[in-house]
Amino acid sequence: MAEISTLARPYAQAIFSLAVADKNLKAWSDKLALLKEVASNESMIEVITNPDISDEQVLSLFKELCKDGLDEQGMNFLKLAAENGRLEIIPAITDAFEVLHAESEGSIKAQVISAYAVNATQKKSIAEALKKKLGREVTITTKTDKSLLGGVIIRAGDMVIDGSVKTQLEKITHSLLG
Repeated sequence: MAEISTLARPYAQAIFSLAVADKNLKAWSDKLALLKEVASNESMIEVITNPDISDEQVLSLFKELCKDGLDEQGMNFLKLAAENGRLEIIPAITDAFEVLHAESEGSIKAQVISAYAVNATQKKSIAEALKKKLGREVTITTKTDKSLLGGVIIRAGDMVIDGSVKTQLEKITHSLLG
């Protein structure tokens, strides 16, 4: 199966183009955030992936959970995603849309994943280094993952910088065995 980001990108680009043409980037950002929240729920994932539950039932559940948060365009997107078996990748579509949105505003969101909590000074230093490298304003979010052992992984758009101890050890092991 194709990479999720490869499947999500055309949807995100189409929605972004529509949002730009209609001058409602913020509204689409809000709709997609709501859909991502619903589609990311573990119970909803089970419903989406259950072959015994019809697309109509899943769409009805989405509509009920989203209440007034979806307009006609949002429902049309949801129907299209269901018809094409893409409900599972709504979170990835949302993320890809947000990357395009940030780029259009001259900024980018970066995620820093580290084995230990990142303090404000480190966050600022990383943001400044990325700003210099990418030529854009950078907004940093952080996540802790103890399995990394040490170091960090930085994701900004399509760029990934993996400076984790775990990856370095895997490279050494591979070179010794290969």
